[in-house]
Amino acid sequence: MKTRAKYIWGAIGALAIIALTFAFLSRKTILLRAGCFMAPRANHIEGVADVAILEGMEFIKRNMITVGLDLLSSGKAKRLAIVLHKIAPDHRPFAINEDYPSSVRRELKNFGVRDTDFVIIVTHIHNPITLVSAKGVLEVLSKDGVKSALLVSSGFHTRRSLLVYQYLSIPLNIKIYPVACLDAYDLDNWWNQDEGQRDFFSEAQKLVFYLAKGYIPLKLRY
Repeated sequence: MKTRAKYIWGAIGALAIIALTFAFLSRKTILLRAGCFMAPRANHIEGVADVAILEGMEFIKRNMITVGLDLLSSGKAKRLAIVLHKIAPDHRPFAINEDYPSSVRRELKNFGVRDTDFVIIVTHIHNPITLVSAKGVLEVLSKDGVKSALLVSSGFHTRRSLLVYQYLSIPLNIKIYPVACLDAYDLDNWWNQDEGQRDFFSEAQKLVFYLAKGYIPLKLRY
């Protein structure tokens, strides 16, 4: 009996060593796939999207605007929806006194973007922020008759944001396609970059939290 148990534990140990060895040798592939999962980009989009949603926060990153303008000029999106979170005057950063959405609107016009080519959506926020913001955005877009949208989001936040938008858009019959926007780290080497590591593990935890709280279902299209 003891001999049999010894062989069983020996086999388990050997399988564990093989599994760990395989994981070590394949770690780059595994990490790359994990990064692509958290920062998805749609491989196929049906026609031209009605709008490209640029998911900002209190402010919006310059490279996200660049991606949006590229989508607009290339004909992949008919117009832009720039999402900003409402900032109370007392909470504005030092030396920023004017209305930020107005500054964004003026700068877009300086780039030659017509008024009809973009809309700025300012959302009131409270926890859970991504869910609340997405509800406000989709409420506006659904009233405008939007049926397809490219969701331009930041880095590894894209997966959680995509699932939230997809879940909320189901009853509105709006198709959502992801466009991950990375600037602080490279997708093919994120695990060797401090910002990439921090963003990945932070967003992975937030994704698990959203799933556990039932803010998004366990299975959706992407």
